[in-house]
Amino acid sequence: MARIAVGSDGRITLPPDFRGSEVVVERREGGLAIWRAEPDVRRVYIEVTTRCNLDCAICVRRVWRDTIGEMTWGTFSMIADQLKAFPALREITLGGFGEPLVHPRILDMVTRASALGAAVSLTTNGLLLDRSMTESLVAARLGTVVVSVDTAHLQAYREAGVAGGLDTVLENIRGLRAIARQRGLMAPRIGLEFVVTRSNMEDLARLPGLTRALGASFVLVTHLLPHAPDQADDIAYDRGQPLAVPMGWPVAGVDWVTWGVARLPRGKWGAQRRCRFVEDRALVIGWDGRVSPCYALMHSYPYYIYGRRKD
Repeated sequence: MARIAVGSDGRITLPPDFRGSEVVVERREGGLAIWRAEPDVRRVYIEVTTRCNLDCAICVRRVWRDTIGEMTWGTFSMIADQLKAFPALREITLGGFGEPLVHPRILDMVTRASALGAAVSLTTNGLLLDRSMTESLVAARLGTVVVSVDTAHLQAYREAGVAGGLDTVLENIRGLRAIARQRGLMAPRIGLEFVVTRSNMEDLARLPGLTRALGASFVLVTHLLPHAPDQADDIAYDRGQPLAVPMGWPVAGVDWVTWGVARLPRGKWGAQRRCRFVEDRALVIGWDGRVSPCYALMHSYPYYIYGRRKD
């Protein structure tokens, strides 16, 4: 740990490796924190749109105070140019609180992001991931596709009048895997995302079979953040029991096998003096170009913790 000396006159003497660098001084309780400003961003999340072809009951879009918007090509191009200033950048995710596949230039965005040399991921509800879209995404060198498969989407399919919505999504995922295997590619990797609640806990037991059948490389299990009072009783954390999801499974490719993993959330609610986004050297860019440290701070909205409303 670098030592920083403070003289009797209040002047700060920086350690040798800090000298000549731009620094940021942060006032904290009981003192100051001094950080060296470095272009060390490793992950960037870009919300290309907040429009969506579904309206899930648990979605923050139902309660936020923000306007629906879509990133212009000019803004995206400017972002892509500025990301060249970060030599450690290794992953770009196109997603957010909208469905990226509804953006008319999503394929151009994947191509432009891939040209930066970083791995490109995309989060989607999977409905628009048909054969034509899949072939184009593979040609654009998309690295990973994460598809939401929780019960909130089943309800949204019914509300939107989408007959056989889950079957369509699963068939689209199988088609994606088939096209990649036909071309002898390890990418795009397939991930599944599942928001766990008290009412869908039993569905967790079906995730292992589903991931193996679809050839998914990983599963992201997250807890529900209730945005309405009637959702507050459906939280699944603080149960005192671990979530029943296996930690690994084999994923067969053309002539290779990898090991799939499940990423589980904490079982207890509570603040920690650490942040995953900061530790991952990540930042989030909204559809209008504004930069946030994480998804949670990108929009303004209410949520409920044990029945208590917070904003």
